[in-house]
Amino acid sequence: MRRLFSALVLLLAGLSPAFAQQHVPTYFGSVINHTTATGATDVVCLEGGAGKVSKLAGFAISGSAASPVVISISILRRVTLNTGTSFTVASASGSPTHQPATSTMKVWSTNPTALGTADPAGSVFRRIRWDIDTKVSAPVGVGLLAATAANPYTTQPEARGATQAICMNYNGVAQVTTMDISMVWTETSD
Repeated sequence: MRRLFSALVLLLAGLSPAFAQQHVPTYFGSVINHTTATGATDVVCLEGGAGKVSKLAGFAISGSAASPVVISISILRRVTLNTGTSFTVASASGSPTHQPATSTMKVWSTNPTALGTADPAGSVFRRIRWDIDTKVSAPVGVGLLAATAANPYTTQPEARGATQAICMNYNGVAQVTTMDISMVWTETSD
């Protein structure tokens, strides 16, 4: 009800909801030259922060493989977190006027010991096909998520609280890739 009222106030004031979203705390994390596991499942996850709604505003990946392969990437929500210890935590940076990020961007070096539970209410937000080869390339369709973030009337992948995560999953495709991964996300109070 509060969102509806806020949207009505903005509409009456002549402002779009997209304008109102410009002041949401926004963060960026990146890992460069990362080697994924062969047969990777979740490659990177944005784990939510306590008492926060973390929305994935965009991501970028590029990389190369030892031999050409097609990877079907899924962006999905997990309602419980992955377990395991073989990951790198990307440092989050944001605007100096914002509080430090409460969300954590984890990039997995090996497959998680156990994958968190996928959201039974429909966890897959996007599927992207990546024809990766031995030259540095980026998947077709990465811009789709960024386009979604630009349209406030579509759903962005979100993690509510510290027990949920938004993950990029390679669906177990056997490959060896070295890649660069970057994520941009927002955080608001739950």
